Amino acid sequence: GVPTARVRQGAEAFLASLSVEQRGRTLFAVDDAEWRKWMNQSFYVRQGVSFLEMSVAQQQAALDLMRAALSVRGLELSRDIMRLNTTLAELTDGNFDEYGEGRYHLTVMGKPSPVDPWGFQVDGHHLAINYFVLGDQIVMTPSFWGSEPAVATSGKYAGTSIMVDEQQAGLAMV
Repeated sequence: GVPTARVRQGAEAFLASLSVEQRGRTLFAVDDAEWRKWMNQSFYVRQGVSFLEMSVAQQQAALDLMRAALSVRGLELSRDIMRLNTTLAELTDGNFDEYGEGRYHLTVMGKPSPVDPWGFQVDGHHLAINYFVLGDQIVMTPSFWGSEPAVATSGKYAGTSIMVDEQQAGLAMV
């Protein structure tokens, strides 16, 4: 019983923003094995189109899709993880070949539909979202949110931090 029209519209707008070549690398069949291909490590060769190679308009369409699919807190957490990946690049002698907020890829499985199954995936270092839609039902698993570092004390995103409440709750139990 979840309204999914905005998510579908976001996926359609994202796909429409892509070039033919980008769409060819991003769109997979709904039953493709690509669903099972995600990994936390930065060295993993990802499919789809990355934020790094997207135009500003395409990045906005990708973020609009995420905004439609996630809660406000979920989107903020995802964006902060991406930002903290820039912090990691800064902390590793400017290793932007491996890390950075643009090194997250989107794939779409199946044709976005109000009745047929479809979904999308956001995949990158410390962030993996697998979002499956069937009519008015969604399943968001497997998913992973994390970061190292969890707090940016310097650099472009100084002050960004994630999961503070969760860390405090975990420490209180020790």
